[in-house]
Amino acid sequence: MNVLFGSIFGLSAGQAWLAAVVGALICLSVLAIARPLLFASVDEAVATARRVPVRLLGLAFLVLVGACAAEATQAVGSLLLLGLLPAPAGAAQRLTDRPYPALALSAGLAVAEMWAGLALSYYVPQLPPSFAIMTVATAVYATVLVAARRPHVRVGLAEA
Repeated sequence: MNVLFGSIFGLSAGQAWLAAVVGALICLSVLAIARPLLFASVDEAVATARRVPVRLLGLAFLVLVGACAAEATQAVGSLLLLGLLPAPAGAAQRLTDRPYPALALSAGLAVAEMWAGLALSYYVPQLPPSFAIMTVATAVYATVLVAARRPHVRVGLAEA
């Protein structure tokens, strides 16, 4: 049951430290391969011609996403993880067209949505934490989606 829904309030201090260390290593690894991975993602043929190891980068990225999912499943569960991976990234993509600010914004949104969802769950005890977190993530994405579609509304970060 914990695999599907996680147990964010049931992590021990040791598990929390391990998750923090694994998360930091994953972040550093993504930053290390970010530039060639972006190049390979934008134009695979040119990256291959410039001798960028496209297949190896793709494999490395899949390993990092898998490690992130495996570690995060303990705390948030696989169902919540499936929502927390795309929602902040989709919102960040609509807020800026620059890849590195989008990466940072996506991470910031994910952390903010987690904290907001946990706070909402704390103040409204009838709401399970996973549901509250996904509600906040969905609301943020929907707000950005609606704001970005209106031609007279400037989101602001796309110009930065």
